[in-house]
Amino acid sequence: MASSRRLNAANLLSHVVSIVQTHVPPDATLCVGLSGGRDSVVLLHLLAAAQQMHRMRLSAIHVNHQISPNADHWAEFCVALCAKWDVPLRVERVRIARDSGKGLEASAREARYGAYAHTDASVIALAHHRDDQAETVLLQALRGAGLKGISAMPQWKSFGEAKAIFRPLLNVAPEVLADYAEANTLPWIHDESNDNTKFTRNFLRHDIFPRLTARAPQCAENLARLSRHAAEVQSLLDDLAKIDFDNVAVNGKLSRSRLLSLGSVRAKNLLRFSIAQAAIPLPNSIQLQEILHQLTIRQLDDKTEIAWAEWRLRCYGDDIHFMPAAREKKIRWQMPWRGEPELRLPHGVLHVDRTPGAGVAEALIAGKNCTIRSRVGGEKFRVSMNRPQRSLKNLLQETRVPPWQRDIMPLLFCEETLVWAPDIGVHANFVVQGGEPGLCFAWQR
Repeated sequence: MASSRRLNAANLLSHVVSIVQTHVPPDATLCVGLSGGRDSVVLLHLLAAAQQMHRMRLSAIHVNHQISPNADHWAEFCVALCAKWDVPLRVERVRIARDSGKGLEASAREARYGAYAHTDASVIALAHHRDDQAETVLLQALRGAGLKGISAMPQWKSFGEAKAIFRPLLNVAPEVLADYAEANTLPWIHDESNDNTKFTRNFLRHDIFPRLTARAPQCAENLARLSRHAAEVQSLLDDLAKIDFDNVAVNGKLSRSRLLSLGSVRAKNLLRFSIAQAAIPLPNSIQLQEILHQLTIRQLDDKTEIAWAEWRLRCYGDDIHFMPAAREKKIRWQMPWRGEPELRLPHGVLHVDRTPGAGVAEALIAGKNCTIRSRVGGEKFRVSMNRPQRSLKNLLQETRVPPWQRDIMPLLFCEETLVWAPDIGVHANFVVQGGEPGLCFAWQR
């Protein structure tokens, strides 16, 4: 692979092909995020050529944000360009929530990535280059971000369950892209919003970076290098958090006492990692320090709550739980279950898988009146054949199910017999035998 120092318009294609061959599996479906600007046009041109040397199915997506009066013209340009280059194109019109409180840039980005998520491609290729990376590092630093923020944009990142975001130009200087576009006489459009310095990124690009570069010519390259160093250190911290989680977690839940035994720095690192793994927005450093402080000084019970943004931390016994701030109302409800593999409930989704030899014996409930109900109290349950029935309340307490989950969990009844309960299992009289057809129930909050 050619290094970023020696890259030029002549060897850029071989550089991109090498990166594609490193990251993209053969026969992958790759979709270019095509704005119509110079960088995305260069990327599309490069990947169109690269697909001749690396088996992949190439397409493009243009997201029309409907913000600029020129938006429809840009979409038409992308349609014509992709038709000329024989690249399938999807144009997606999105509406930007201007009153979300996130700002126009963040709302547009959110809408754009939402459109990417709905493509059929397994890889979304974006045209971010080295100076975009440098700007992102500086933006994150100005916001007071930690290592994860300073790590900025990775070259390859998982996106949803079965996709990846790919940035093959991330280490390429914009001057190289400009030379490539000129050498290949590529057309592109100009988005006038990129000139508006009321947006912080544009202010950095037009007002700050030229002055920094005049004083320190390698500033963009050095900031991009800083992001790679930060990403390496963050990877080590994540590895440490995984080790700590294995030692601290009990039945998949963080133990408060074990967490505090790690010391402040490692405890905060594990909290960050656990919150991120749960796909919950991270608290800032001040909020995280306060969370740890409250966990240290409070006499905790099941009413303890520590809140940040739209989330909160609750404790039950020694277990730590992360939850949405909005409280789930306790309501009584009941609905029939007629064999559906998925059932939407007031407080989540019930999934049912047919698995031989596991779960509820299908033959014992077939043709009978089966319902999914909320808990009302007084339910009885038999855990094993050689033991008497016991109250569901006591079983939930012994299993350490938090009180706030007990009131909203779904219960499966056959006629008037409680057959299955989350975290408890299957009534002994209904357990499948041998390899007979079975039904495995799982509740996702």
